Order: sequence, then structure tokens, then C-alpha cells
Amino acid sequence: MPEIQLDHFGKQYPNRDNPPEFSYVLAPSSFFALSAGVFAALSSVSAKLAVDQHTESVAQALALIFPSAGSRVLGLLTRAGMLAAIGICNFFMWLFFTKALRYGQSTPRVMMLQTVANFATTAACGVYIFGDVLAVRWWMGASLIAVGLALLNSEKSEFVCEALDESRPEDKKNL
Repeated sequence: MPEIQLDHFGKQYPNRDNPPEFSYVLAPSSFFALSAGVFAALSSVSAKLAVDQHTESVAQALALIFPSAGSRVLGLLTRAGMLAAIGICNFFMWLFFTKALRYGQSTPRVMMLQTVANFATTAACGVYIFGDVLAVRWWMGASLIAVGLALLNSEKSEFVCEALDESRPEDKKNL
């Protein structure tokens, strides 16, 4: 049995060998996977804001707050801030993703949660920040991806298990 590692505060951190005390507490792997998906989406949003016209409107709003600064300087600072946000969001995305893989029971589950969080955050940011209209085709594509990830995450079906029972013994060793 693997050893339970202590966190920075000397307490036992819940993981697959040490479940949370309360059932309604979100498992650490799920929290980290969802956080990784949110930061991945925020990185993309930052990249779009760095090159989009919305950055100019942010710079104009900052010019009203700081009238002494030039609008060109504020525009460059806003774009530089968005470029820095890309790196920061990517850093936190990889940090949370590796933690989710460390504490998670399966990689497909972590990938599923991260992808779902990424799609949801991307959709919300697209609608509320950029004014995008999500077409039915987008929802169908996102649904197909979610169903595919859920199928990857599901247990082996009875059909597959029955087929293995009828197959040759050497096939069972390869699984």
C-alpha cells in the first residue's frame, strides 16, 4: 500500500488511498482537473484579448481612469498584460493538471473533467466577453466530445467481458 503523503501543513491530503472525510467534499483530483480546464480556457481568452479589438476598448477605459498616460502606452501595457496572462494561466493549468493526475485514479477521468471545464469556461467567456453566439453545431460537437470522453471513462461493458471469456487465453494476458 502506498504511503500517504503529507501536505504543506502536515495534514494528510485526501487522495485515492485516503478519501475525504465527508462524501460531499470534492475529491482533490476533480478539483485540480476542473481548475486546470478553467485555466486552459483563460489562457486562450487572454491570447484572443491580446490581439483583439477588445484590448483597445480596455485601453480606452484605462485612459479615462489614468488621463495623464498616453493611450498608446496604455494599449501596449494592456497587450503586454494579456501576453503575461497567457504564461501565468498556462503555468497554473499545467500545475493543476499534474496534481490532478497525481491524485486521480485514472487519466481518462482527469482528461474528461478538464475538457468539460475547458468547454464550459470557453463557452461562457465567448458569450459574455466576446458576444459570441453558440450555434447548434457547436453544442453538438461539444456533446459528442463529452460523450466520447464519458465512454472512455466508463467501465468495460458486459459485451466486451463476455467476448474476452470466449476468446483465447493468450488474449487475456495482453490486457
